[in-house]
Parts: sequence; C-alpha cells; structure tokens
Amino acid sequence: MSAVLLVIVGLLILLRSYSVPSLPPYNAEGFAVAAVNSILAPACTERSTQAQSLLHRIATADENKTLGNEGNKEELRLLLSKLCCLEADLITPAAGAYRTLPLQFRTSHDTDAASTLVGRCFRNAIRQRDIDIIVEKFQVRGLELVSNLVDPSQVVEAKEEFMTVITRVKTAFQTTCLTYKPQLDAPEGPRDVGFWEPKTATGLAQYQGISAVPK
Repeated sequence: MSAVLLVIVGLLILLRSYSVPSLPPYNAEGFAVAAVNSILAPACTERSTQAQSLLHRIATADENKTLGNEGNKEELRLLLSKLCCLEADLITPAAGAYRTLPLQFRTSHDTDAASTLVGRCFRNAIRQRDIDIIVEKFQVRGLELVSNLVDPSQVVEAKEEFMTVITRVKTAFQTTCLTYKPQLDAPEGPRDVGFWEPKTATGLAQYQGISAVPK
C-alpha cells in the first residue's frame, strides 16, 4: 500500500513540474525606463528643470486655490509640454515635427499648430515679427494660468520659472528659423526664376576636348 502511495505522490510532483511554466528572471525584457504618468509629467518636460518645478507647484497647490480650475491645470500642462517640445524639435538635428505633432491646438495660447510652426521654421517662412507674436501669446496666457493656479506665496518664483522656459523657446526660434537654409531645388524668392544659369557660367572657357561641340 505504501508503495502505491509513493508512486501516486511521485506522479503528482512530476505533473506539477510540467504544468507550471518557468517564469523569466526579473527585468528579462531589458526595460530601462520606468513608466511615467503622462498627465502629471507631460511630454518633453524632462528637458527643463524649471518646467518640472512649475508642474510640482501646480500639483501641490492649495486645493481651495485650484478648486474648479482643473481645465486651467490641464491647459498649463499642455502649454509647458508644447514649449519644451517646440524647443526640442527646433534644435535637434532631425529637423522635423516629431514631438510636436500629437500636441493639441488651443485657441487660448496658439497662433498656429505647434507642428506647423516647426515646418514653417525649417522652410524659412517665419520672420522676427512672427516669432514676437507667437511667443507673446504663449507668455500672456501662461502667466495668467500661473497666477490663477499657483499659491500666492510662490507666484513670483513660478513666473520666473515660466519665463525661463519661454526664453529658451524664443532663443530656439531665433537661432533656427532666422538662419538661411540653402534649397537647391527652389529659387531664392517667389519672383525669382528657378534653375537659371548663374552669371559666372557665361565667362567659362569652351571645352576643347574630343567630344566638344563648337558653339
């Protein structure tokens, strides 16, 4: 009888070892980045310590101060993300609207979609007056949101942090958008004739080789 019980126990142990799959070791997939809350830490804000500090001030503000201002908190998070992503797209060598493309358009602080601004910048279609208007609207709305959301004792520091973010974006606009970028497949201006023979070519000597055709 004892021999039969031992055989049954052995079979159960053997079946259990086949039914339970072996688990991979911890972090076997090689993930190196922790999950981030996209609401509390919007896109691109990791580039700026001032933006992160301002987001922290919003999150820890007095509930009575921010009561009923959830829409304003969401807009300020969006605005900070937009400013940081604009700077990233403008100064990176990729030269494309990779970070600003999914960002939402808001009439309250946008003159144009952020990705459109990046495209216009790389086509030299933005002038200093355009930059002033774009940055001014960002600044006016951002300072208004900061005043409404941040605790009064921290408003001065919060506004300084926001202005630092604004200054970096304006510098990126001026550095990238106002620099001429050569375009070999297009004329210099809307009234210039494209693919025109340069004036220096008229003074070149006639090629006298075997295959030369006299003019």
